[in-house]
Amino acid sequence: MFNIFIIFLWLETTQGLTLLSVMFERPRPLAENAPEHTVVTNITVVVPDHSSLVGGPAIVNANPIEHPFVITPKGTDQWQLMTRALPKLDFETTSLYTIPILVRDDKGSLASQTIFVQIVDVNEPPVFTGLLTQPSRAPEIYITEDTLQNTGIFRVTARDPEGAPLKFSIDISQNLTVFKIDGAGTIYMTETFRSEHSEKSYSVKVTVADPEGLSATGYIKVFLVEVKHSGDVFLNCTFFSIGKGRLTPRTGDSVSMALVNITLDEEIPIGKTVGKCHAAGEDPMDPIAFVLDPSNPYFMIDKARGTLLIASRLDVEEDGFISAQSFTVVACSSTRRCAGIPVIVNVHGINDNMPFCHQYVYRYTSREVIAINTVVANVRCHDSDNPPDELHYEPSSGPVGAGKLFEQVPGAKNAIRITQYLDYEDPRNLAVGSTHEMTLSVFDDANPSHTAHHKVGQVAATDEDYPSNCVTYRIGHGGMFYPVEIFWLDPVSGVIELITEPDYESVQQYKLNIEAVDCDLFHPRTASTLVTIDIREENDEAPLCTPLTYRATVLDSTSPGTNINSFRLTCHDRDSADTSMRFEIVSGNGGNHFGFDPIRGSSSPRLIVKSPFDFEDRMDMQTQYHLVVHIVDDNLYNNSVPKAMTGTVLIDVSVVRTRTPPPTTPYFDPKKGVTILYKPVNTFHSDNWYVPFIFTLVAIMTVGLLAWSCFLIWRYGRCKEAWLKPRTKAPKEIKRYVF
Repeated sequence: MFNIFIIFLWLETTQGLTLLSVMFERPRPLAENAPEHTVVTNITVVVPDHSSLVGGPAIVNANPIEHPFVITPKGTDQWQLMTRALPKLDFETTSLYTIPILVRDDKGSLASQTIFVQIVDVNEPPVFTGLLTQPSRAPEIYITEDTLQNTGIFRVTARDPEGAPLKFSIDISQNLTVFKIDGAGTIYMTETFRSEHSEKSYSVKVTVADPEGLSATGYIKVFLVEVKHSGDVFLNCTFFSIGKGRLTPRTGDSVSMALVNITLDEEIPIGKTVGKCHAAGEDPMDPIAFVLDPSNPYFMIDKARGTLLIASRLDVEEDGFISAQSFTVVACSSTRRCAGIPVIVNVHGINDNMPFCHQYVYRYTSREVIAINTVVANVRCHDSDNPPDELHYEPSSGPVGAGKLFEQVPGAKNAIRITQYLDYEDPRNLAVGSTHEMTLSVFDDANPSHTAHHKVGQVAATDEDYPSNCVTYRIGHGGMFYPVEIFWLDPVSGVIELITEPDYESVQQYKLNIEAVDCDLFHPRTASTLVTIDIREENDEAPLCTPLTYRATVLDSTSPGTNINSFRLTCHDRDSADTSMRFEIVSGNGGNHFGFDPIRGSSSPRLIVKSPFDFEDRMDMQTQYHLVVHIVDDNLYNNSVPKAMTGTVLIDVSVVRTRTPPPTTPYFDPKKGVTILYKPVNTFHSDNWYVPFIFTLVAIMTVGLLAWSCFLIWRYGRCKEAWLKPRTKAPKEIKRYVF
């Protein structure tokens, strides 16, 4: 990134004296702990003849407006600028005061001078923040006796007025070796307490000191609580060091309880996974919950899944930010049996800030003649990165460089000096109107390491003052307050970029108050605009159901359609309707005995028996079922979902047999040899009803076909005529005689 600095040089001839004038002694730097009534400087007012001063010198338009100075009379035409009680001198708040002095005589003439009062930083002792701010009330900490070794039990917070790094320590003169404190102020236990410990409470003296030895002392009270638990928990975690885009894993477990150190670059996106943990107990159905102890504002862990995430922005340049963040990943069962792994996260700074300068326009005025090697400008710039980057100063325009009228001082490229004698009547000077202009470009070692996920927009402002359009941008107050900082504003270009993923379900619209500030060092002017950013909804939330795990028992005689234990899932999706969910058992449903009613279009389905159990005929042998249920928000009635999200629920079902067949008595033959046992078994099952039905149908059809064939033969063959032929004898013929 580049900052542009313009340097001016004026050459003047001798001018006449002002009739009414104000003079003062150049004030020495003032210590920030200077007492009230400290003399800053002496002021003398020269009043012309036949005139008199109206009142006395007055302070007008001071910067800042609230200042701890007052003008008191000292003698004739003499005054003193002195300090007063309020507001208190504080280098960390204001390091430079601009005090304009104005006088007026009875003729209406005005004269003014500006006094610059530099405040010198004085090392002050550190102070506690948080629970230790009240020395009379020591915070009380209660821990169980089986709390694991290297578990963090308390976080001491303190700050140094000068922002110096602090060192924490514990007074071990009272045999407090059971506690230790790290560089971030977290107090750990060096051993696991058991019930045989005689001490039930401790008073821990904590000292925080700055590099020069100034310190503050506080006390905390630790009480041991006796508990009785059973069942151990084992914890295993994989953490990730992330630097320059490279990911390096680090492992740890609760058996060794070794301290795990990982390193992260600042400005890692919020929501980034930096660790994954797995835990198991004696009872596999006993749910394990993950927590951070103590809680940390920059990290969070998924209570059910054990995923360690970035919770807020990591910015080493933030006031009070501690580069070494420490906490313990703890996994606990429902019986409060816990395991833990201590972790220290070292956050390293990256080049994500531009250089800044104390002023952007430098003016040098002198009467003729200017000697060789006279320094006309000493540019003061700094880099706000931690650690700061090396700054480079390069000529951009104007008569500065090798063989030109001005050059950079060797070994101090931020200083500009003249290379030749310069006279007011010199033609080179007259040709430019006695004004020489030069430009320096200031940049750090490399381009900023800040990378954004998405460019949102850009603001632009113009300034008609000279130099034109010398404007920087910042996100000011006046907009809406948001708990998470998700936007980054480039102070030079005005580009607004996204540094983490927004959440439509939390905030649908952001309003940012963008301020543009010009380059005037003493009286900067600002302009502001309100930027509204609308977040578009997207299906990026998986359905969540309660409970996540469930155990049920069902009898083998339960009829299909019965709701098991009256159990229902209660599901909710933050970005989808309740009717958009469907439920499917993807694993563990052997024999297809279980299902949900309804399977789609509801947020609270029942778990039912879908098909009966049959243990008598050995069609079913399994009595334990581990069902993996997927809840998908892609119901066919919701056609607007471009991609589906899936939630998971685990259900364990135990089937109880109510009809147990008698055991088979084996037959033993006392004779030697091989005995073959034959036992008739009815293998017919009611589900095979179609087999006898087919046999019966075939038999009926066969009998009918046979009967029909016989009928045809009887009707159209000779059988009918033979059958119907009369069986009686014909009558005998009677002979008649005629006589």
